[in-house]
Amino acid sequence: MKSKILVLLMLAPLHFVSIAQDTEEFSGQVTDIFVDKSELIKIGVTETEDAPLNCYSDETSSWQLHFNAEMPYSNKWFDILNLVRTTRELIKIGYTPNSDSSCAIEYLALMKAKDYGNGEVPLDGLTRTGNFGNIALNGTNDLHDNSYAANGFYSADEAYSAFDGFNYTKQLSTGVGEKTNRGIWLIRKDIKEYPDDKYWLQVEFNEIVNVSGFRVVVSEKGVELGRSPKHIIIQSSDNGENYVDQETFRLSKLADQRINLTEKAEFKYFRILIESNWGDTFIEIDELEIYAN
Repeated sequence: MKSKILVLLMLAPLHFVSIAQDTEEFSGQVTDIFVDKSELIKIGVTETEDAPLNCYSDETSSWQLHFNAEMPYSNKWFDILNLVRTTRELIKIGYTPNSDSSCAIEYLALMKAKDYGNGEVPLDGLTRTGNFGNIALNGTNDLHDNSYAANGFYSADEAYSAFDGFNYTKQLSTGVGEKTNRGIWLIRKDIKEYPDDKYWLQVEFNEIVNVSGFRVVVSEKGVELGRSPKHIIIQSSDNGENYVDQETFRLSKLADQRINLTEKAEFKYFRILIESNWGDTFIEIDELEIYAN
């Protein structure tokens, strides 16, 4: 799966096949993917009263939609659907209604993100920046260099460098300050002062915030070297001493990943605990964004 797949999340609807005239559209989350030896890849989605599917589905069915596994577009569709399943992003799926079997998918349409670049302040009083509403940018929401911490760092690649709005090579959002150091947090895993392989990066907010998700950005070179996080635990704390595990994730080997929490959770301290990366001696995070959408 290429890193460019994530960029698709910000694009206008993508159409890969001719669309039948009686096509209907579902908007929601992908929950399940089923692949067997048949020609069909089956997809499960979350139906609600506001987003029902007009196709057959009994009470035990998890696979309301399907597409052919042997078409030119099949690999692209599988990558996109698997990605939005992992990150819990919303997606629009065009399908042909069917009264006696699962529905055939006709197209995928990925949602355009809201632009928070104007620094708007919603009712919760938090300033959001960038394309996705980052609340953890250094210099916003009374955050400063000392609001960020890690279990350690390599050379000058300190924790706050992962919250400056830049990755190693480029600026991620407009209207932010200067790049700090190399714009990344980097740590070497085999240093004895880091006991029990506990590597973490965190931000301390000035008040409790309801976090809905986060974004991990790593340079293309860092991904190629195997420095990006793989198995992580998101932890919360209200005092900076006692931490509670919120959710565990397995990240893909991608340069840019956005992930939604299953449910919003309250954080005073937001910590990403990295249990493993993709094999390199160094762990790298160029930018960590946090959302309260």
